[in-house]
Amino acid sequence: MSDADQPEPPLLEAGTELAPGYEVRFHVARSRVLDVYDVWSAERDTHCVAKTLRPDRVGDSKPRRRLYREGRILLAMAHPHIVRAYELIAGPRPVLILEPLTGGSLEDALRTSGRVALPTVVELGLQLCSAMHYVHGRGLVHGDLKPANIVGDRGFSKVIDFSLARAPGRGHAGRGTREYLAPEQARGALVSSAADVWGIGAVLYAAAVGSPPFSIVDGAARYPQLERRADQLSDHRRPSPQYALLGDLVAACLEPEARARPSVGELTDRLDEIIAEDDERPPPSSSSG
Repeated sequence: MSDADQPEPPLLEAGTELAPGYEVRFHVARSRVLDVYDVWSAERDTHCVAKTLRPDRVGDSKPRRRLYREGRILLAMAHPHIVRAYELIAGPRPVLILEPLTGGSLEDALRTSGRVALPTVVELGLQLCSAMHYVHGRGLVHGDLKPANIVGDRGFSKVIDFSLARAPGRGHAGRGTREYLAPEQARGALVSSAADVWGIGAVLYAAAVGSPPFSIVDGAARYPQLERRADQLSDHRRPSPQYALLGDLVAACLEPEARARPSVGELTDRLDEIIAEDDERPPPSSSSG
């Protein structure tokens, strides 16, 4: 019997103690190796988010090491646009305790609304730049920026899931999410902070359009970003100088060659210019009757 034919392991029921002091409230999500639960913290007297290995993956050393590594990375970070880790619990079934976030993911928002308004896209870009400036300053590359890994929290966007974060260097070909991978990640070439600049550009493209810059279609190239450039952002229904500036900036982030992309600092400056351009527009005229 193949892995695909194996029955899914049961989920923990509400009221089950996942780890000492943490009681399951409900199940949030399941991936190939992880379960995510909403849990009640007796110490904090509030609910938290818990990432843990699925019951059928508890004995697998690779996802265990990855969860421990993500926990150590997040416990060492403190930034308003990065999810906060509270505790990493060792044991037969390791558990990473994270802060609860109030909103859904950007992926959920795009599924509902289809696209995001221009001012919100620009603000999202600035917040992602702030987070990645902090991450890169600690010698790491996030490596998996995508709408599913950006969650809203009281007006802030927060980056989650640091399971693929690593120091710059040669990577494993295809590690990450296919639609959002930088070309060098797809090839398994040298991965640097420029890969996260690509990720920011791809997220902003998806936020503005409602779909990723490179959609994976059955029968097409496995990595279309290795064969063509992304389409230019355009909004024929509501053309504006600000949208044109954003389109040029996203295109710069999605340059196939890593060295041709702007730095995070340059990206921040150009996003600020878009805001300044919008602030300088004259107010709409009004007529008195």
